[in-house]
This record gives sequence, structure tokens and C-alpha cells, in this order.
Amino acid sequence: MLKKELLERVREHGISISSNMIERYVEYGLIVGNRVSLGFSQGVVTHYDERTISAVILIDKLKSSRLCKHQKDYIFILYWKGYPVQWDKLKARLIEFHSSIMNTFKDVAGYTAHPDYPEIIDDIATDDAAKAPKAIGRPSKEFEEKQKIEARENAKRIMIVSKLISDIISKGAISQEVFRVFNQQSNIASEIAGDTVLESTNAWLQQMIWRNAVRQSEEQDYREAYELINLLKDYWSDLETHFGSVYDIPIFGHSIQNLEDYYQIKFFTDKPSFYRYVLLVLISGGFRQQLMQFLSKPTTRESWNQIIASLPALLAQITGEEVTHNG
Repeated sequence: MLKKELLERVREHGISISSNMIERYVEYGLIVGNRVSLGFSQGVVTHYDERTISAVILIDKLKSSRLCKHQKDYIFILYWKGYPVQWDKLKARLIEFHSSIMNTFKDVAGYTAHPDYPEIIDDIATDDAAKAPKAIGRPSKEFEEKQKIEARENAKRIMIVSKLISDIISKGAISQEVFRVFNQQSNIASEIAGDTVLESTNAWLQQMIWRNAVRQSEEQDYREAYELINLLKDYWSDLETHFGSVYDIPIFGHSIQNLEDYYQIKFFTDKPSFYRYVLLVLISGGFRQQLMQFLSKPTTRESWNQIIASLPALLAQITGEEVTHNG
């Protein structure tokens, strides 16, 4: 369809939209227009796919929800949900995101190497405790002590994450001591965070693929990443169907909850920040094709569902507690 028809059909949904807005969405890569020549000296026209209508409707909802600071970031949500987007614009946004992460990591690594870093973190904790909201009236000693403990815990979080980042940037590997403290402070189950995980992580870090993969990525990489995202969605839906909530998944759910509580983050949210991180890992990880081949096998899906069904019994053996689930 031509732009005129697109505007008319979008307006039928009660959405106020202009020709300039469509041009801006194209500029940001949120929708795809196919330019078709009308012949010699006749110029070109842009045709839009039928799905562009639902894409524009989603964009309007995102604008109302204010999930993103900038409309350019809508491209990650549209991509995740399967709408056609301009892959070169998607790549450009991912490069910006990757660069900002690397710059932050380098800054943190520099701060961590400073001899006064522990004292600086301690000062931050003291300031946080002093700035914390005070109850009306004179605070009790218990309240003041609780604030100090929370501030110290926050300082520990900053310290260990900083050391983790410093190891990655300056050494290209995570030390066993930093990994151990990170696991202890995060309350991650030992079944998940063993030495094998550390060895595999360091082996991947030392390959250095992740540093340049985003800049060297091509359209096919983003097509493959989306196929893998769809596969992962299917596997994840098996878990949610069986247990109802990610936090109710035996062994893993408790560790995810601990990580989110301790670091005050949310892994599973419908936000571009989550989608950016996942896409960054899939593009830069160097394991995309192998994982896609593995997950595409019917036998893998069957084994996955067998594992899901056995998780409650496994947890009962470990803890002596019974686990309830849907179904």
C-alpha cells in the first residue's frame, strides 16, 4: 500500500498520525518501506507491507506507555515481536548500546584499580545512609542501624560487580575468588554456579569474539538471532505452562529471585533494555548457530519437557520439600 492508504487505515483505529510521523518511523528503522521506481524520469514511490499497520498501532501504544526514553529504542521491541524492521538501523542502535557498555566497563575498571577505591565505596555507603528517608520524629537506634546495614550491603554489591567488570576488561577472565564472592553475595545455587560455569565463561571471554562481533554483524545474523529468540520463547513457554511463574521453577526460580532482589533489577520485563541485552548476547556470543541446531531437534524438546517434569522430584530429593505446579 502507498503512504496515503497507510495513513487512512491507521486513522481508522482512532490514531492521530501524519505523513511526517511515518517518515520519522522510517528514519528510525521502525517500519520498512520498499521504494519502487515508476520508470525513467518518473521518480519513485514507497510501498508498505500490510503488517506496517499493526506495527504503527504498537508504536502508538509504546508512546503512550513511555517505556522508552527515545522512540529509536522501539526498534528492539518491534524486532522481538517479529515485525519487519530495518536491520541496519537495528545494528546501529545495538552498536551504540554495546559501545556505552564497554565505555562504562572501562571506567569502572579504572576506578577499581585506584588504591583508594575501598574507601570511596565506604564513603558512598555512609552518604547513602545519611540521605535515606527519615521517619517523622527522632529515629530509633534500631532504625539507624538498619540503614547502615543496608548501605553497607549496597556498597558490597557495588564492590563485587566492579571487581567482576574489572576482571573482564583488564584481565580477560574472571578470577575464582571474585566469582566465589559474587555467588555467595548473590545467593546463587551451587548447582548453577560451579567451577564448570567459570571455566566455560573464561574460555568464551578469552576468545575475544564478543568485542567486535556487533560491528561486524550482517543481516543474516539478525535473521538467525530472531529464529533463535522464537525457539527460546517456545522452550520458555514450556516452563511457564508447567510451573505458572518463573519464580516457582525449582532450583532456578529461587536463584533468579535472589539475583533480582540483591541487585535490584528485573530480568523478565517487556522493556527494550532486556531485549537489547539478549540480542547483544546472541549477536556477540559466537554460539548462535550451534544452539539453534541443538534446540531445533525434536529429541531436544522432548528431553527438555522430561527435565521440566522431573524438576519437582529433584528438588524434593535435595531439600526434602514438595513442590506444587500447574497442570
